[in-house]
Amino acid sequence: MNTNIKKYQVNDKMVWQGELSKINGKRLDKPVHFYIRPLNISNAEQMGNLSENIYNNLSEGQECFIHKHSKEYYYDVFKNPNLRYIGVFVGSELVGMSYLKVCENKEELEEELPNSSYDFFDNPNNKKTRVASLGADSVLPAFRGNSLNAMMINYRIELASDLSCTDCTSIVDRNNRWNMTPYFANRFNLFSTAIDPSDGGKISLLHKPMGKTTVLSNTKTRITLPYNRFELIDEMINKGFIGVEFDKTNANVTFAHSTYYRPYIRPSLGFYDAYKQKTAYVI
Repeated sequence: MNTNIKKYQVNDKMVWQGELSKINGKRLDKPVHFYIRPLNISNAEQMGNLSENIYNNLSEGQECFIHKHSKEYYYDVFKNPNLRYIGVFVGSELVGMSYLKVCENKEELEEELPNSSYDFFDNPNNKKTRVASLGADSVLPAFRGNSLNAMMINYRIELASDLSCTDCTSIVDRNNRWNMTPYFANRFNLFSTAIDPSDGGKISLLHKPMGKTTVLSNTKTRITLPYNRFELIDEMINKGFIGVEFDKTNANVTFAHSTYYRPYIRPSLGFYDAYKQKTAYVI
């Protein structure tokens, strides 16, 4: 990822500036700057055009959880105070965008992280859980290869921290190897898999606990699997392993053991019930 990012505060909003290394796959002789900043209602038409452009240029296997929406749709999204869109600009052109949605309860998160068996709002380590759900990651084809998606993820992680969020989550299509790299690079864990109720697609559920350096047990050997060996990956997750690294060259996911995502045993449970709940998850 480009580390030569300059960060500014403009009217209490974060603005990041960096340089592109290529456009249309060709290396640049002269510096071309990009900017990442929050979007607002004045950008709604550009957002609609970008959404349509991305949608029309999807290749097989490049599902990216962005749907073709009109500018009218994007006018409406700014009515939700918990939904924050950010954009990447080259000059005045919007070339990428994504969102962060603050979820205050399990029902709100279910809309963003479908079929998750882990209840983030029943975590005894958090006095007040606020989950930042990241979505709609998209970059125009001509500007891919510049780690713009990774930088938008990093930008939203900082935004989530500013919003006092305790967790960040996202979903990635299980066939979309391209979007796995930036999330793993930003220390997200593949903690579960599911079926997306909106289209029936296979998805990976990703999570980053804010402020926690590791959730690993450190007692079991790490195991590496091809990203598309879905049955084997599901078996590993059922045994208490989570995906922690992604090798984009070989398209492999490395799994390590963790007990973080297992149901919390409440002290109010009787001894026998607690014992049953605990032993139900012994490997």
